[in-house]
Amino acid sequence: MLKISRKSGQITVETMSGIITLDAACGGQVCDLTVKSELAQHALLAKRMCLPGLQMTINGKRLFLSSVRAEMEITKQAPDYCRISTRAVLHDAAIVTQEYEIHEEGALFCNFAVDTPAGKSFDLSDCSMLFALDTKGTKLMRWGHYTRLPKYKRDYSTVHAFTEFKMHRKPNEISEERELFPYVSASMGWKDTRFFSNHIEFMMEDWTSYNDGPLTQTKTRAGEEHGLWQTKWSFHDGRTAKITGSYRYRNRWGIMFGRARNKAGADADPAVRNNALGSKVCHCMYPYARAGETWPWVSMPIKQVAVQAPQFYKGNPDISRADEARRLGADIFIIHQFWMRNPGSNNEPIADYQVNNPKWLREFTDHCHKLGMRVVYYVRGTEHWQHFSPFFEEYLQKDRDGMYSDWNSAFSMGYLKCSPLHASMHNYFHFTKAQRRRVGDGGILIGHTGNANSIASACFDAAIGGEFSVRHDELLASPESTAYYAHLACVGGKLISGNLPDRVAFSSPKAQAVCAAFGMMSHPFMEPNVTFDDRVAYIKPLWDSMNKLPGRITQLHNPAYIPTRAVSMGTDNLYPSVFQSNRRKALVLVTNLGDKPESGDVKLTLNELDVARNAKIRPLKINGTHAGVTVKGSTIRLTKVPGLQFSAFLVG
Repeated sequence: MLKISRKSGQITVETMSGIITLDAACGGQVCDLTVKSELAQHALLAKRMCLPGLQMTINGKRLFLSSVRAEMEITKQAPDYCRISTRAVLHDAAIVTQEYEIHEEGALFCNFAVDTPAGKSFDLSDCSMLFALDTKGTKLMRWGHYTRLPKYKRDYSTVHAFTEFKMHRKPNEISEERELFPYVSASMGWKDTRFFSNHIEFMMEDWTSYNDGPLTQTKTRAGEEHGLWQTKWSFHDGRTAKITGSYRYRNRWGIMFGRARNKAGADADPAVRNNALGSKVCHCMYPYARAGETWPWVSMPIKQVAVQAPQFYKGNPDISRADEARRLGADIFIIHQFWMRNPGSNNEPIADYQVNNPKWLREFTDHCHKLGMRVVYYVRGTEHWQHFSPFFEEYLQKDRDGMYSDWNSAFSMGYLKCSPLHASMHNYFHFTKAQRRRVGDGGILIGHTGNANSIASACFDAAIGGEFSVRHDELLASPESTAYYAHLACVGGKLISGNLPDRVAFSSPKAQAVCAAFGMMSHPFMEPNVTFDDRVAYIKPLWDSMNKLPGRITQLHNPAYIPTRAVSMGTDNLYPSVFQSNRRKALVLVTNLGDKPESGDVKLTLNELDVARNAKIRPLKINGTHAGVTVKGSTIRLTKVPGLQFSAFLVG
């Protein structure tokens, strides 16, 4: 959805996740930023506030872009995006141009420049942008930011460089550094959900000072101040500099405005689409690494950690393993990177996206299709040359199958020019949009990295949380931290599985309970010499419950993070999830995320569900679920649900 309207010098662009208005009277800046959910809209800009709030002190006088009028023009209008250009004269030696690009997925990018013409000059004391939001109406808010400082992560193959980050911060916590933060984000919840239903990200691609001087002249300060939650990027701060034309300062900033994903299918709007909704995934994690005496094989790095041995290739799974997965209820089969001739290792060596064994891959993929499973191939989210290999078109089906994109981040220092000085966020968004076009609106895109974000996953269905060990602890620490770190306010959530020492918690009863409570799923691994029954055991009650819902899942109702009239919460620890199918039936799961037995009521509003008239709610008897329930009309009464267990019901 992308609607564009013009009125009295303003241009308004509406998507399914938000509304943005540009105003010529305030320098062509954003004068309205409203986020949307299933039931409500929330305006985030206070009166007389604009984004990016550019101000400069020129020859001792502070000048605001909002005080001058801009020329404004729509230069491109397509079904899924538009471009708008603005030009304003802040000073005869400071001409401001902004080229906006707004996408239906909930993304805004702006090429920003200030030009000093030849023969002009001025003294510059400061230059900054202020992104300020009025968040007083939020019930719950947590924010975080990335820095330009690299950090490292060890795995079995090598040390990988990431950007440092500080997340899950309270609004009044302040961060200030002599740099331009590349990324600042906020997750927000209102009175109609328990946790977060909307997510905002502010981005700055380059760390450069206005006068090409020392980077110490830059600064970022973020946090709640003066009644507003704000981020101030200073391109020049601390001394006066002479700016002489011809000179240009440019940067690219952006805003991602997302909302909780709750619909599946090719016809679902991209801002709310999750084609992996309720899916039961078999992640076939057979060993993949290959080494040799020549390049690129010789690039395989040394072993770095004690807990994980090198995963050297030992062959492909027998075709009977697909039958094994389907028998247990799997409907998505992920084939890890062993399908490639050179599967790579996080860009060192690079993966080549050439099929290792075409006969095996063809037979295995076709067999999965015959069994009714969608098939997903592993790719690297930082290796954009994958698009020049025809593997998807030759083996998979558009609008059905998909790609599992590991290293899915614009901030991974294996992607293009990513470094402390630059992050290609606009480029990365278009890269993921190209991936979506490739798999189709009905296809599947699942992303996986250390810390999910909307810039990486706006075009995706789901993002898997729990890659880094520190994220493991925080992700499952509490229901609120699960909602935050799984990024449920802007993308579908999934949990990494596995049986390494630092991933045991993600193959546990708690992992199953968290999935059931939030309408998520996990990724049980299929490994050599281990039955898939064994790997699925921790989540089998949930899989068995999901298998009772006939048809294709089309929508999720979950009042923890999706505003809905279809179901109301029980007590503090009882979490309902309602999956709607295209056969006019629904599956209800009610989970106790507390440590002690919990009793309470959950009420359904049946006319908010697409179920048959006079539909009944029927408890399901499934091993591993709680049976102490009664149903009266549209009310479910639960008695002493044990901690980390759930009850299941079929409606229709």
